[in-house]
Amino acid sequence: MDFFEIDFYGYRRRLPLTNISSDKQIATFTIIGDVEFTEKAGQELEKILHQQNLVPDCFVGPGTNIVNFVHHMAKRAGHARYVCLRKSIRNYMTTPEVQLPWRSAPKHARKLVINGTDAAYLKGKNVVLLDDVVSTGATMKMLSLLMEKIGARVLAQCAIFKQGDRKSDRLIYLAILPIFVRTRTGLKKLLTEER
Repeated sequence: MDFFEIDFYGYRRRLPLTNISSDKQIATFTIIGDVEFTEKAGQELEKILHQQNLVPDCFVGPGTNIVNFVHHMAKRAGHARYVCLRKSIRNYMTTPEVQLPWRSAPKHARKLVINGTDAAYLKGKNVVLLDDVVSTGATMKMLSLLMEKIGARVLAQCAIFKQGDRKSDRLIYLAILPIFVRTRTGLKKLLTEER
């Protein structure tokens, strides 16, 4: 298996490369279980939010893979509560709100579901959306649409990593994860943009 080594504000991690097509690979990242990385990412994102005068009432994440980071950011901000959505309706949910992918959304886009009690809690609040990796931006767009539907105001869309070279003026991100492309010589070419 091939790996890509990142240096994230002095913390090094080896990320496995995964095929996404016959000629492309991506470095896959998970923050789950990495306390040191979670704390460093939280510290750096908190600095940016402070510099931009972004003070949310609540942090919101699109799924369980980002729960520990959303929890960490809420704790840093002194919040008593945060909200993470699910990809399907669960038995414990009361009057859930659903955001479906739009017709031309990328294939990986899945519906997002918020529990009705969480939707009621977020109504009228200023929120910061958090994700670990943003590639196409589809999940972040769906999350923003759902927040609009329930009456929450999105102050910022934030990610630990932006993947690839897709431009995004709205996204606050801490680092870039490259996409690797196989060339005729068999070497991998790095696609990134300068921050």
